[in-house]
Amino acid sequence: MRGSCLDSELSSGSVSAALPEVSVLVVGYKSLDYIGRCLRGAMASARGADFEFLFIDCSNDGSEAFVREQFPKVRVLPYQGNLGFARGNNVLAAASRGHRLLLLNPDAFAQEDELSALLTLAKLHADASAWGAVTVLPSGEIDGGSIQPMLGMTPLLLALVGLARLRPGAADPMRLKPQSVPVLSGAFMMVDAQVWRALDGFDQRFFMYAEEVDLCKRIADAGGTLVVDPRIRMLHDTGSGARRTPSRMLNRARGNATFYDKHYGPVHSTLCKTLLWLHAATRELYGRVRGREEYVASYSAVMRQRSEWWNGWPSPHAKER
Repeated sequence: MRGSCLDSELSSGSVSAALPEVSVLVVGYKSLDYIGRCLRGAMASARGADFEFLFIDCSNDGSEAFVREQFPKVRVLPYQGNLGFARGNNVLAAASRGHRLLLLNPDAFAQEDELSALLTLAKLHADASAWGAVTVLPSGEIDGGSIQPMLGMTPLLLALVGLARLRPGAADPMRLKPQSVPVLSGAFMMVDAQVWRALDGFDQRFFMYAEEVDLCKRIADAGGTLVVDPRIRMLHDTGSGARRTPSRMLNRARGNATFYDKHYGPVHSTLCKTLLWLHAATRELYGRVRGREEYVASYSAVMRQRSEWWNGWPSPHAKER
C-alpha cells in the first residue's frame, strides 16, 4: 500500500482515463549537444504506450528553439531563468497531465525499451509510489547514483573507512528482480502523479543534488514504497558534465548539507557534515599520494571551502515541503 498518510491525500479524486499514462519531464541545462539524443531515444523507447513529453531549458543555450523545431510533439515551456533541477521539474509537473511522472535527465539515453519497461514495472507493482532502474555509465560501470543508500551517518562512516561500496539498504544490481529500496536515481525515476501532488513535489530548497533523496525519504515517511528493477538499465552519460569537478562536488556537498539540516537534529546534522568534510580531506590526501589531480582539485574544494556548503543551499524564495 502507499501508506495511510498518503491515502487521505489521494482519495479526493482520480485522474481521467483519457489522460496520458506517463508524463516525461526533462529539465535542460546547457544540454543542446545531447538533448536530441535523449528525446529521440526516449520517444522510441516509449512506443506502444501513451506518453507525453515536456521540456524546459534552464540555460537559454538554444535548446528550447532546437526542441521546438526538431520535436514538435514535445510540449516546450518557455525559458524562465535558471530554475535548478528541483524547481524546473516542479514547473513541468504542474503542467503535466499523466497518471505517472517520469523524471528524465537530458544526459540519460534510452537504447531499447527502458521507458515502456519502467511503465510495466509500475503496473506490476501498482501498490508502490515510485519506481526506478539501474543507470550505467558509457564504460559499462554501474552509476553509483542509482544504487545509493539513504543519506546519513552510516554511509558516511563506511565511506570514511573505505567501505562505501557496502551501500546499506541500497539496490543490489546483481539481484535481477524487483526490490524495495530507500532511494531511486533522479536521472530516471517514475513517480505516481497523485503521490507527487500529495507531497507537493520536490522541495525547492534543493537547487540541485539530493532533491530526489529528500523526495524518496518523504515518500517512505508517508508510508510509501519505492521499487527498482536492476534488469532495466538506462545509459547515464554523466561525463556530459564532468563527473568530478570542483563546482559539482561543492554543489553536491550543498545538497547533502541541506538534507542533513532538514531531516536530522542539529547534533546529528553537524556530525554528518563533519564526516563529509573528513571524507573529502582523506580523498584529497589520497589524490596527492597517488598523483590523481582530479581528486585533489575536486575534494580540495569541499575541504578548503567549507563555508561554501556547510549551511546548504540558500533558498530565500523556496517553498518548504
